Amino acid sequence: MASTITPTQTRVNDPYQQTIFQFNTADSKLYLSRESNKLLNVVGNDVVLTGMAMLAPSIMAPSTIRTSIAVGYAISDYTLIQFTNANAVDIDVSGLTDTTVDGSHLGVFLNYQYLDTIESNLAAIDIFHIQSDGTVTNPLGRFSTNACRILLGAIDFTKSGTAVSATSAYNQSTLNVSGTTMTVRGQDIDAINLANIFNIAFREDKEYLLKRDFLLME
Repeated sequence: MASTITPTQTRVNDPYQQTIFQFNTADSKLYLSRESNKLLNVVGNDVVLTGMAMLAPSIMAPSTIRTSIAVGYAISDYTLIQFTNANAVDIDVSGLTDTTVDGSHLGVFLNYQYLDTIESNLAAIDIFHIQSDGTVTNPLGRFSTNACRILLGAIDFTKSGTAVSATSAYNQSTLNVSGTTMTVRGQDIDAINLANIFNIAFREDKEYLLKRDFLLME
């Protein structure tokens, strides 16, 4: 069982994975990466751009729930992050309150905070129990509002004693987490400055494609 997983990933652009600047001093790398990343705020911050969908949760053992996060891109703390493979996270809920009785949920987060260091600082996927008042059960000390900036998805579950009897994806767009109303996938109007930029950039514009093909034939 793994309540946290570190996916295979690419981060653009950070001090230890420079894809734009290649300078010889640590200070220049730290400074330039942080400042250049702020250009991402033209699009938005702490938001899933594409992919990173949460798959339907399943019961893996009598008291264990599992879900997976698909490949995709997100902007977290002014850093563009790509997960290049799907990853599963599990949680044992035997001692946790459920949705049916107490309004509790499970939250799956992208856990990342930019650090001014040349040491590797990888993004992770973490799953936490969230009580009805927003309190996060945090036995491993990994939850932080500074790092768990994107709620990738949430899960409802029902127990019978300590065993899980039913589970499903949470179907609301927001969830109270540690006193903050978080929007699932970060895709709210406050997070996105240039709405639908990626839909516009990558859409299959049939009219444009027809014109392009016609011009190529001339």
